Amino acid sequence: MSNEAAPISPARFAAALRDLPLSTLHLKAMEIRNSIAHLDYSNEQLKPFADGTDPSSNGQPDQDCIDAIKENEIVIARMQERIDLLKAEVEARGSSWLEFQSAEEIEAGDEPLVNGTGESDGGVHMEGHDAWRDGTFQTGRIVNGEVRMDDDEALRRAVDERMRTLADEGDEENGMHL
Repeated sequence: MSNEAAPISPARFAAALRDLPLSTLHLKAMEIRNSIAHLDYSNEQLKPFADGTDPSSNGQPDQDCIDAIKENEIVIARMQERIDLLKAEVEARGSSWLEFQSAEEIEAGDEPLVNGTGESDGGVHMEGHDAWRDGTFQTGRIVNGEVRMDDDEALRRAVDERMRTLADEGDEENGMHL
């Protein structure tokens, strides 16, 4: 993407949402939040250089890092505006946004939403989770509105065991086929 390419306007984004199924709106919200989490992580990594507090900076702030943080903050604000448009579209359809409410929305004290029965739904909380702390992607699943991360060691053991089983069953001449 070039620097001259302008992002889609909020009005065009909102209009495009009208034709999408509800499930796609929720996926789009998760995608945008994922992008925000990565930009936040990037800003955290750039901050010591921008402040001049990183030992390698010799106490001199790095203007490129300062500019990158400012640019990321502008993009984050634009993405948050899109989250707000997604929320408005979901609620305009009579659905609850609560199950996709972010930890930041909850911490900010946004009014809790209720489902059609007047009862609170469970929210999905991803931002700030350990999965994003080191900049890598980890897998997990959502259970009752809570993110449960996969146990990497258990997954490794299961794959190793399956590989051994396949090797025992496999044809030595043709190798193992997965």
